[in-house]
Amino acid sequence: MLIVWTWLLALGLMAGHGEAQNCTQIFGGPNLARGRPTSQSSTYPVASGIVGLSSNAVDGNCDGQWSSGSCSHTCGDLNAWWSVDLGREYAISLVVVKNREDFCGKRMRGATIHVGDQMGDFSARSFVCGTIADIRDGSLSTIFCNGAVGRFITIVIPNRVEYLHLGEVEVYGTNIPPQA
Repeated sequence: MLIVWTWLLALGLMAGHGEAQNCTQIFGGPNLARGRPTSQSSTYPVASGIVGLSSNAVDGNCDGQWSSGSCSHTCGDLNAWWSVDLGREYAISLVVVKNREDFCGKRMRGATIHVGDQMGDFSARSFVCGTIADIRDGSLSTIFCNGAVGRFITIVIPNRVEYLHLGEVEVYGTNIPPQA
């Protein structure tokens, strides 16, 4: 059943290519991350009155321009990370990541998507769904998690000092059946 759901979701993504570029719900259930609690390794200080809060990446605003005030942004950290708490465990089908549009999309090179049981967990205990390959400004990356079970989604730029900025993050998955 989960495999069928994942394939249907993938087909919906391909069929809804134009909608996906607008960073909107494309197929099936709700965006599990929207409005949920978030955290990040640090927060970029106020610049021209704008703060790169972690919550900006799940506010439903897909405008990836820094000046819009809707991007999350860390300082230049070793292993910079961002994480969202989904509130409970889900079988995660995919994670959609919108890169910042106006500058430095290449900073996302090598960013990995993890599903785990703790906020900010990108250790060997978490499941690695994949790596962001498209680092163009404003790119939209769809990372398939193939039903990995977890409560927290963490995005990390591993093994280097870098700024991590996100225009928007969407998470899609299914409820886990109750244990008998």
